[in-house]
Amino acid sequence: MSKSSNDKVDPKVINLSSKVLSENEIRILEKGLKFTPTPQRKNIEEISNDTAAFCRRLRLAEFFIDKDSTDDSLVANPSNFNPPRGRNQQLDKYIDYMSKFPIKSLSQPAKSNIRKIERDAIERLRKDTNIVIKEADKGSAVVIMDREYYKSLCLSILQDDSYYEETTNYSPSSVFESLAKIIQEHGSNLTKKEVDYLLDFDAKTSNFYGLPKIHKSKSISEQCEKSQTAYIQLQSPTDLKVRPIVAGPTCETHRISNLLDILLKPFIVNIRSYVRDTVDFLNRLPKQVSQNSVFVSFDATNLYSNIPHELGLEAIEYWLDQFPNSLHYRYSKNFVLESLKLILQNNFMHFNGKIYRQKLGTAMGTKVAPTYATLVLGYLEIKLYEKVGEKFGEEFKNNIIKSWKRYLDDCFIVWEDSIDKSMLFHEELN
Repeated sequence: MSKSSNDKVDPKVINLSSKVLSENEIRILEKGLKFTPTPQRKNIEEISNDTAAFCRRLRLAEFFIDKDSTDDSLVANPSNFNPPRGRNQQLDKYIDYMSKFPIKSLSQPAKSNIRKIERDAIERLRKDTNIVIKEADKGSAVVIMDREYYKSLCLSILQDDSYYEETTNYSPSSVFESLAKIIQEHGSNLTKKEVDYLLDFDAKTSNFYGLPKIHKSKSISEQCEKSQTAYIQLQSPTDLKVRPIVAGPTCETHRISNLLDILLKPFIVNIRSYVRDTVDFLNRLPKQVSQNSVFVSFDATNLYSNIPHELGLEAIEYWLDQFPNSLHYRYSKNFVLESLKLILQNNFMHFNGKIYRQKLGTAMGTKVAPTYATLVLGYLEIKLYEKVGEKFGEEFKNNIIKSWKRYLDDCFIVWEDSIDKSMLFHEELN
């Protein structure tokens, strides 16, 4: 069936730069940033390392099959232990065969999934230092921006001194020293493996970047509504903003953040409104609703960036006090709170040759952030229930508790009261 001239197409490539893209550049970008071109040649070293790692896993499985582990560590550095030969003759023979397999015979390249002109287009885009290519904050559209324009969008966030500050006092070693002190004073029951995991690794400074919020830009949305192709071009719209992301997969606090995420996740099930995922949300919807019911949704604006540290720590302390049995038996409340404070106060990031520190909120990128934000909102919801009970009565309060559902910062309720009352309730939320 032919496409109507009025059919709307959701753009896959949104060019906000001054660069004129060729057809091949557009075609390759339309595949998305998760698309992987077929390698031009096999990586013999990588195949060899993967084979060795696979053989080691086999030896480990055989070695530990009849051993009960007494290690209670929640986190640990990867082990280098490799069980010796001679324990299982069949396994030795198999591993010998795998190790001697002629890897070079695999060097014949696989059939390419892109054409040469598209591979050349990738290379041109990669070498063009005047542009920045990012995935959109919502959806999977690819967004191309002039580097200076992108830089200005990021700096408009980093130069807001309510949230960030430029610093010259960044000292990775002092962060590790503070963490070591917390472990010494409040973590006497941590295992050696856990302590090594938290302190013994090569850290790298986090990087700041922004994801373009094209769905919030009126000018881009209007272009998308009129679009009949998968490609649109609109140079440097003035109403575009980016979502701040701090990528710190090996920063000083990323491992303690991972440990806190493990420790705090069990508390989430105590939140009445908590929704685990889409299926859980569907299961929680009422089987029947009245004819006058209205489906209402709310969301918290810039949740991660707007949680004051004091409020966040107060909320986590509340959950620790209310459900002490949910905390792993070897860990103390003080260890959790002091470690969390360290993460919040030492959120350093690199951008454009400078170091910044986030003063308010938590970084969207640190491992514990979603769990932390979920628990903070859960704490605020308890206060909300009390407040609406005092203002609107117990029956109204109980209906809110029963109907209010939330996944991270997206809130939902089946509203069965008057619309005027929903407006009053919205005012209480704010």
